[in-house]
Amino acid sequence: MPRKTPISELMTTRVQTLDVGAKPSEARRVLSEQRVHHVPIVDDGVLVGIVSSRDLVRILRSTPAAGSESVDEVLDRSGDVARVMSTELVTLRSDASVEDAIERIAAGAVHSVLVLDADRRLVGIVTDTDLLDYLCE
Repeated sequence: MPRKTPISELMTTRVQTLDVGAKPSEARRVLSEQRVHHVPIVDDGVLVGIVSSRDLVRILRSTPAAGSESVDEVLDRSGDVARVMSTELVTLRSDASVEDAIERIAAGAVHSVLVLDADRRLVGIVTDTDLLDYLCE
């Protein structure tokens, strides 16, 4: 299995993003409707963070609902996604190899690598599931 395969051959390029000013309820809807685990956050097209389903669970666990408040209302009380996103991102340049992605995911507690162009604009994502499928080919 050749691991010098360019990451561009494996990455998903149609990545749903949200603007840094979006509400956490919008992130919840994307996560649910797209059946994904993370939503990259951009500011004027430049990657600045990521919101995961785990981030939203943390909010719901630490913020009690007031009366008949909906889940989305509880989430949105925390502010915009900029206040809840993770900014420690695992990224690769678009000219990296699949081996580089394997090393990044194997080395940490992350499940995906965000792929950026030279201007830090998001061009794709590679998940641990993508890598497992690749390694099993």
